[in-house]
Amino acid sequence: MAFLLLFALGSFVWSAVGRKDGQTLRISYDGQIIADVPLSRLQPQKPAGEDNGTVRYCLLLYSEEGASCEWYEADADLDSLVSEGSSYNLLAVSGERVWMKAADCRDQICVHHIPISGGGESIICLPHRLAVEIRGDAAGETPDGMVK
Repeated sequence: MAFLLLFALGSFVWSAVGRKDGQTLRISYDGQIIADVPLSRLQPQKPAGEDNGTVRYCLLLYSEEGASCEWYEADADLDSLVSEGSSYNLLAVSGERVWMKAADCRDQICVHHIPISGGGESIICLPHRLAVEIRGDAAGETPDGMVK
């Protein structure tokens, strides 16, 4: 029993230490990339050791032509920015954490999703055909599989 406990603890530590944080936030709509932004560019410049908890917001608006992403420093006022009958998602980014703050889809699964922070993690909004993903740097990425 002690061996199993040590093995489980060792596996947990190995996975936590070996986990690679993402470097790029990719937002895609219906398979088309609409934003591919380095997370370092979304973080405010602050003195070393100071954490002010700044959050940046991306308001995703959908039209017949596609989707657009507008960045805001403060929480977006959805009543004034979203026209009647338009669909939207409000994405929030703080440091390396990304989460869906609001959406007008019926099921709200994307809004209740836990924040993502590691490379390869994603939030999907099926009603809006939206995918938000944190990707690692290209030099460190490995393929998911191989085809012969």
